[in-house]
Amino acid sequence: MNYKFSYAFASACVATALLAGCGGGGGGGGGGVGVLPFLPPVSAGPVTLTGTATYESVPNPNGNLVYASTSVKPVRGASLEVVDAATSAQLAVATTDDNGAYSVSVPANSTVIVRVRAQLTRTAPGAAWDVSVRDNTQGNALYSMQTAAFSSGTASSTRDLRAATGWDGSRYASQRVAAPFAILDTVYTAMQKVLSVAPATSFPSLRVYWSPNNAPSPGNPALGQITTTYFVSKSTGREIYVLGKEGVDTDEFDSPVIAHEWGHYYQSSFSRDDSPGGEHSGSDRVDRRLAFSEGWGNAWSGIALDRSTYVDSRGPGQATDSISVDLRAGPSTNPGWYREVSIQSILWNLNQQVGFKPINDAMTSFQFRSATPVTSIHLFSSVFNAVAPGSAPALKTLLAGQGITSTDAYGVGETSDDSAAATPVPGVLPLYTPVAVGVLASNVACISNVAGTVNKLGNISYLAFNAPASRDYTIQLTGGSGLPNFDLFKGGLIARSSNKVSLGAGDYVLAVRDDAPVSGANNLPPRCFSVLVQ
Repeated sequence: MNYKFSYAFASACVATALLAGCGGGGGGGGGGVGVLPFLPPVSAGPVTLTGTATYESVPNPNGNLVYASTSVKPVRGASLEVVDAATSAQLAVATTDDNGAYSVSVPANSTVIVRVRAQLTRTAPGAAWDVSVRDNTQGNALYSMQTAAFSSGTASSTRDLRAATGWDGSRYASQRVAAPFAILDTVYTAMQKVLSVAPATSFPSLRVYWSPNNAPSPGNPALGQITTTYFVSKSTGREIYVLGKEGVDTDEFDSPVIAHEWGHYYQSSFSRDDSPGGEHSGSDRVDRRLAFSEGWGNAWSGIALDRSTYVDSRGPGQATDSISVDLRAGPSTNPGWYREVSIQSILWNLNQQVGFKPINDAMTSFQFRSATPVTSIHLFSSVFNAVAPGSAPALKTLLAGQGITSTDAYGVGETSDDSAAATPVPGVLPLYTPVAVGVLASNVACISNVAGTVNKLGNISYLAFNAPASRDYTIQLTGGSGLPNFDLFKGGLIARSSNKVSLGAGDYVLAVRDDAPVSGANNLPPRCFSVLVQ
């Protein structure tokens, strides 16, 4: 196992001046294995070693980190081991409880080290998980904290461990040992929320990568160039990368940011997420898939952490240029299905009114995961009403509060059309335009030329068609002056390598975009493309 060692002070230390870490709690920077006096062999049985693992937590109530209010919290559910100080042989293993406590039996009169790993593991039967926090700039080494070496003696003893922030009042002056354990605890909290309504959940493996070198710049993650805190699902597994650059953007104590990304992990693991991704903000009018995905992530952070604000500390001292968003309220103007702030308000308030179980039931249902329409508040509403009809009135009221009028999966009957915006995007309704196989649909897919990335409202046109038989189909986009392209959906994105694809009989959705989007201007005359499915 490749560890990145972080040392923590331990209470009840052996009384020798050479043993680093004596000091009765606190600490967290530096340390090592001390030199112990010779202990003659004593014939004795195993002894019990107990203790508590904790970390220092910096609160973020309103956007800025408040170091003056730092508190001590338990390291819950973490893997712990006792190893021989000389050989590193594993002598005992345990898992800390919800108070951070542990108890193990170890050989008497042995020189040992207690190590707590930034890792959560549990195997079936019942709930199962494997979560680890690692350093992407140090060969993906697993974070841990450990005591200095000490003698287990001949009687029961206590060794506590505390991971310190490393903050000296004005800067991080020593190792930020608490950071990986703060991240780990947010993930633990998120899992507990799911387990509260689905106690037998088996969570796919998750690796979280954090480093004090992780900065908001593009490039090589091995060098800390991660652009932003984000979730990604790869062929090798699911991962979250977390910013840690002091004075720029650190997210280890911004628990809503971590929980938001874990919300995307939830979608990837148990639900579905068709989001095109890309840059966005709460003031943007965006594609329906992005609005739902990011609105869900923000709402989930409040649902999981039992708080009503989403916060993100930034800048010098982690206290300038910060973000604080009230999850309870939608946008003050022009709400709708294309606003992530509207979606987060709907979902957060829905949880307050009906609880998380019906939301989880809808998000994880076969109906939601297999549906033809892309993920959006309309698809969610349709499925939610089907699986939790008794809660449908609450959702209807919340939707109406954000100007959303349809609960049909395809948005049939929707009237929210961006007309209240200062510069409305034209042609956003209907949400799906039907086309027939074998019939050329002239100028049916119109791109509204909204400046910016493709994920903005109006930059993707959605079409629906029915494949009458299981066979190969060719999809052709013609006309216009851009570079038309498309994605194909049914129960998620359908992989393809060309415009020819093998489909089973049934309904499908085409998402047509222009890979040569306009920049620097909004609402130029739409570029329309003709579509032929045959």
